[in-house]
Amino acid sequence: MPTSPHLNPAPLPAPHDCVLCGRCLEVCPLFAATGREELSPRAKFHLLARMARNDPALREKPASDLAGLCLSCGRCQKACPLGLCAPDAVGALRAAHPGWPAFLWEQWITRAGLVWPLAVSLGRLAGHPTSASTGPLGRARAALAALDPGHASPSWLVPTRFDTTCAGRRVALFRGCVASHARTDWSRAAVSLLRGVGVTLLDDPGFACCGAPLGHAGLPDAQNAARQKNIQAWRETGRPALAVFCASCHHGLSAYPPALFAPGEADVWQKSILPLAALLGQTTFEKTPEAPTAILYHAPCHAPPGDPDAALLSRALDQPLAQGPTPCCGFGGLMQLTAPTLATRTAAACWRTHNPPPQAHVLTACSGCATQLAATSPPTVTAGHWLAVVRCEEARGDGEEAPP
Repeated sequence: MPTSPHLNPAPLPAPHDCVLCGRCLEVCPLFAATGREELSPRAKFHLLARMARNDPALREKPASDLAGLCLSCGRCQKACPLGLCAPDAVGALRAAHPGWPAFLWEQWITRAGLVWPLAVSLGRLAGHPTSASTGPLGRARAALAALDPGHASPSWLVPTRFDTTCAGRRVALFRGCVASHARTDWSRAAVSLLRGVGVTLLDDPGFACCGAPLGHAGLPDAQNAARQKNIQAWRETGRPALAVFCASCHHGLSAYPPALFAPGEADVWQKSILPLAALLGQTTFEKTPEAPTAILYHAPCHAPPGDPDAALLSRALDQPLAQGPTPCCGFGGLMQLTAPTLATRTAAACWRTHNPPPQAHVLTACSGCATQLAATSPPTVTAGHWLAVVRCEEARGDGEEAPP
C-alpha cells in the first residue's frame, strides 16, 4: 500500500501478541479457498498490530478494509496456541471504521421482521434463480430463494417414537433470525418436536438476534441491545431452558459476557442454552419413500461440542454421518456485502470438498450454513436445515408409536 501519514486516526484495538506460528493458516477457509496469505488470521493480527502502532507506511482505510476480510468462522481461535480470535479483533476494527455496509447489515438484522418478508416477495417476482445466475443480482436472487419456504424440499423424515425424558421441563424456543422471519417452517417443526417430547413449551417471549452477527460486523451497540433484550425476555419467563436449533445462535448466546448478568446468573444462563437435538434425546425417526438415496451432513463451524445434531441425524437416518471439521460454507455475515466474491469462492471450495453425488441432499444445523449452502449448491443437489425435512403430523408422544 502506498505510504501516507495518518490523518486523524480512529481508535483501534490493541495489538495482539501473535507469534506468527501459522497454525491458523491450516484451518482458515478463506486462505484455503484463495491461497492468499494476506487474508489469513496471521496476516490480520500482524496488520492490526502495525495499525495500532500508527505505522506511517500504511493507509488506514485500505488497511482496515483488508484486515476486515474475515468469515467469522472462529476456527483460528481453536487452532491458536494463544487463543487469539480473529473475528473478535475484526469486529473491533470494523467498529472503529464504520461504513455503509455495516449500516445496511444492521438494518437487515434489526429490522428483519419488516425487511425479510418484503425481500423474499421481491425475489419471488424475479423468478427462481438458475444455475446460470451470476453476478451480484444472481447471488442476491439465490440467497432470497434460500430464505423462501416456498422453495423448500418435500419433508421425508417422520418421528415414530418420542423420548419423553424431558417431559414437563419449562422450555422457550430460541428461533433465531432466519426461522423467525423467513423459514418459519423450521420453527413449526421445532415446536411440533418439542411438544412431542412433552416439554412445557412457553410462548415466544420476543427474542432478538443472538447478537453475534452484529458484533462481528462492528456494531457493538446493536449487539448489546440484542443481548440485553434476550436476557430480559429470559428473566421475564422465569429463566427457562432455551432450545436452540442454529449452531451459530448457540455459539452467540454462549458468548454473552458475565458482566451482563446479576451475580450468579451467568452460570444459570449458560446451563439453560441447550441444542434442540439434546432435548429430543433418543427420539426415533423413519424415512419415507420420498427420501433421497444420498444424504450428507455439513457440520457447522460453530457446532456445539459433540455436535448433537449430527448424532441425532445419524440415529434418525440409521447411517453414519461424517462428524468433526468440515469445510466452511463461506457465509461470512457482513462479507455478503463487503466481499461477496470471496464468500462465493469459499462456498465453491466447500462444495468441491463435499463432492456430493447427483440428487444428494445435504443437511446442516446452522441457519447461516443452510442459507448459504442452499444458495450455492450444484444444480442437481439440494441443501438446507434438517428441520426442513421433518414431517411432524404423524408423530406420537409418551412412547406411543405412530401407526404404519
